[in-house]
Amino acid sequence: MSASPAWPPSLWAAATPPGPAWSALPGPLSTDVAVIGAGFTGLSTALHLARQGAQVTVIEAAEPGWGASGRNNGQVIPTLTRPEPEQIVARHGAAGERFVGLIRDCAANLFDLIRAEGIDAEAEQTGWVQPVHTPGRMAIAERRVRQWSAVGAPVELLSAQAVRERTGSSAWHGGWWNPTGGHVNPLALTRGLAMAAQRAGAQIHARTPVRSLRRAQDGWLLGTDAGEVRARAVVLATGSYTGEFAPGLAPAVAREVVPVLSWQMATAPVPEAARRVV
Repeated sequence: MSASPAWPPSLWAAATPPGPAWSALPGPLSTDVAVIGAGFTGLSTALHLARQGAQVTVIEAAEPGWGASGRNNGQVIPTLTRPEPEQIVARHGAAGERFVGLIRDCAANLFDLIRAEGIDAEAEQTGWVQPVHTPGRMAIAERRVRQWSAVGAPVELLSAQAVRERTGSSAWHGGWWNPTGGHVNPLALTRGLAMAAQRAGAQIHARTPVRSLRRAQDGWLLGTDAGEVRARAVVLATGSYTGEFAPGLAPAVAREVVPVLSWQMATAPVPEAARRVV
């Protein structure tokens, strides 16, 4: 058992009401599925497995939402930067078709889940727009609208005037739009997913780093400071933190993590007059 790492400063940590007091792992136990990591991936997996009747135990080194899941921009974007649907299907066949369908439906499914579970995540399904900053890039927007429309996405090509009406800016030459996107408070969403998974029957344990992971005759053994967890199956949902809390846990996975720097910023509350323009 260990103390939770301090919460890094963020808008969400400052503005989101405290979550439940999750207990650390009390001691050795056995479970059908052990999920390592309580971010979006781990908690969604736990929720859906528990709904199907599996005995699920989530083990988190810090607290639900402590990592990237609770600190991102909160944008719900139902597309990829690249590649595009035709490229994905050409390269991966039937698996690519399933993946394209997953991306197409991801935002709608998320907002449906938030409503179904009554999660208070400040969710706003107001759509997502990608504006185009040069005339020459309108061809890219047109191609993406064509390809995503072909697989059933409710996308729309926007004129410069239409983008101006949505953003309040005349800097754009057009763009494209998907009404299923939106925005959430990601920390509140993560905590809400944890509570939904618990209601469905999953156990959630915080402040319990998994120190080791090894195969056993009937599944897996997870080593923690509180004792061993025996599981028939394991879901490694630690993302970019795979090599941080326990470097030896899954070194092959940790080696595949590529750091990418990005910037996020938050403004003071926007006046109502400005909100009407944007």
